[in-house]
Amino acid sequence: MTKPHLILLPGLDGTGLLFRPLLSALPEQVRAKVVTYPSTAPLDLSELAALVLRQLPAERVVLLAESFSGLVALALLASAAARVRGVIFVGAFAEPPRPLLLRFAPLVSHAGGLVHSIPSFFLRRYCLGAQATASELNALREAIAAVAPAVLAQRLALVARRHSFGTSDVPAYYMKASADRLVPASCASWFQQKFKPCEVEEVPGPHFLLQANPRDSAAVITRALQTLA
Repeated sequence: MTKPHLILLPGLDGTGLLFRPLLSALPEQVRAKVVTYPSTAPLDLSELAALVLRQLPAERVVLLAESFSGLVALALLASAAARVRGVIFVGAFAEPPRPLLLRFAPLVSHAGGLVHSIPSFFLRRYCLGAQATASELNALREAIAAVAPAVLAQRLALVARRHSFGTSDVPAYYMKASADRLVPASCASWFQQKFKPCEVEEVPGPHFLLQANPRDSAAVITRALQTLA
């Protein structure tokens, strides 16, 4: 059977630029498509889900929802589950993962250019890991710089908000980073409770798992696609 389309939904930046390492690591036969979000227009979850839905091919697809996009995928499933064969969640969450940190989210819209100059030690500790190279750090800054601070702040506000999502019988996989400092390991339990079935697999790496460890991530994703096919 032909492998299903893999639709990649990006993290908080929404640019899709940070999928480059994963796309290079995936086997050539994987049919992957990157969906991007507007960089200057703040959209709520229902609007982002509708944007994704308009870009899906006619056949049923597998969604790969990275971090923030876990919320978008959940919103999409609430209205169009029949279009989805399965979902691979990567470092995702359905409830605010770090409420204390998220209290500072409104400040992002007033930070201006400072948002685009995040110190390397912060990016290594919370995003890419201690071994992150200068080029990897610059790629992350490039993605952040492409998005208006007001849009980043609005998306962080969506992360900080409590949403109501029901259960689903769409098969799910949850990729949990072993050294995630942004999303607690307990977030995976929510998906295990709401999705039947839901397989959880821990992968070595920080929160930005697909960027820091694309090889192991691609291997897990490929196995999931084989199962869903």
